[in-house]
Amino acid sequence: MTDPETSSEYPDQSSPEEVLERVTDAVFALDEDWRFTYCNDQAETLFQRDQADLRGEVIWKEFPMLTDSPFQWEHERAMKTQEAVTFETHYPPQDGWFETHAYPSETGLSVYVRDITDPDDRQQEVEKREQALRRANEVMAAADQPFSQQINSLLEVVRTTVGTKFATLSRVNEDAGEYIFEHVAAPETVDLESGDTTPLETLPNCSRVVETAETLVLQDVKSEAPELVDPEWGIACYLGTPVIVHGEVYGTFCFYGMEARTEAFSDWEVSFIGLLSNWVSNELEHKVYKQELKESNERLEQFAYAASHDLQEPLRMVTSYLQLLESQYTDDLDEDGREFIEFAVDGADRMRDMIDGLLEYSRVETRGDPLEPVELDAVLEDVHKDLQLKIKETDAEIVVETLPRVKGDADQLREVFQNLLDNAIEYSGEEPPRVHVSAEQADDKWTISVRDEGIGIDPADANRIFKVFQSLHTQEEGAGTGIGLALCERIIERHGGDIWVEPDPHDGTTFAFTLPVADESDN
Repeated sequence: MTDPETSSEYPDQSSPEEVLERVTDAVFALDEDWRFTYCNDQAETLFQRDQADLRGEVIWKEFPMLTDSPFQWEHERAMKTQEAVTFETHYPPQDGWFETHAYPSETGLSVYVRDITDPDDRQQEVEKREQALRRANEVMAAADQPFSQQINSLLEVVRTTVGTKFATLSRVNEDAGEYIFEHVAAPETVDLESGDTTPLETLPNCSRVVETAETLVLQDVKSEAPELVDPEWGIACYLGTPVIVHGEVYGTFCFYGMEARTEAFSDWEVSFIGLLSNWVSNELEHKVYKQELKESNERLEQFAYAASHDLQEPLRMVTSYLQLLESQYTDDLDEDGREFIEFAVDGADRMRDMIDGLLEYSRVETRGDPLEPVELDAVLEDVHKDLQLKIKETDAEIVVETLPRVKGDADQLREVFQNLLDNAIEYSGEEPPRVHVSAEQADDKWTISVRDEGIGIDPADANRIFKVFQSLHTQEEGAGTGIGLALCERIIERHGGDIWVEPDPHDGTTFAFTLPVADESDN
């Protein structure tokens, strides 16, 4: 583009406004306080604002996306040096590249802007972004892949998309004062791999992200943020965003190179990395939660085992001596004495059952079999055989519809049906028990229902019955250990399902739970 003083294409500030309206470039003028004083029609199109709205307004306040960018730096340089500047920059609202000429005077700037975006380049950029989004989505959707493999794949996707040499997911170890490079994507010739560490002070860019918990975007570290220049690594361009786990900064998800970029990171690239960082944060939070749950389960199992081991022997001793007392001193005991001994033996037996139940409850996660295709018809048939004597004694009628094939642990599902059917028979009231078992599919889940016509449950107690050692019945009513339904809930949760009760204090109770559909390929 030629100088306006030697070409009629670019009139100076004293030219009539009609001439400026006929040029093809966007033309606008700013005073010494960066306020708009003039815009031609093309400038109104560029800014998507009317001249009347812009006149008198400060450009940096009206268009904050232009601050801290080459657009602002070059304009300020022109004003400071009183020399014309020419530069190319990306303008986010138009998603295009523009060539800008700024001509200073004592009273302000005259600016001429030309769109230099190649339509073919723009289409290629759109296709590049679509491909990056598609690849990233494929990686995040691959739930069967190890998390570490997903992260490595994501780093490669982003690194090639934004064009940086390095991509890392790093964790902050404040106690040791260092970063741990948990995942790294870099050229094979680079001596950096997962597990390497570096002191916190050697990466001031990452330190800034951790301290502020905000994304940091630097096209040229030396010129934009000289205080963040590091002598050891020599990072010259940087795009990093924080990874947040449980409300705290876990580390950084960042992309950087050893040479300043000729083009700024686009708003789309910044948003793209922010989107992926949110996914990484959620996945890490889930992993931390699972680890904490695993550790909690292990502590629970250790406690339950200790309780079982340490309490069983004293209970056996109590029971043995009570029975010995009853057998040797029967003639010396009156009816009350024999009844007291019977109560004590029964209490010891119930405590043993509760300890066994607690131990079984604690081992649902750690002692279960792998989830695989299970025929529920076969499971229920085994349960029916185990309850055969009780069914006969109570004249119970159990109607079972055809049940599906699900993905689960056969032994644990047998435990669920055993508890639900046993309860349905136990609390049937004065009438012979009537139980109906059915199944209904919705998407990738089966809902199994066990309905009875018994004494029912008060709706107010619907949530309490799934808690450990919570029983709605007294000993006279045949109350169990208070662990059965809690055990059912824990088993169903292990299968990725839910269990609930549909109570009715008059017309029986329905227990329902969901189980995953077995894959057709799992034979």
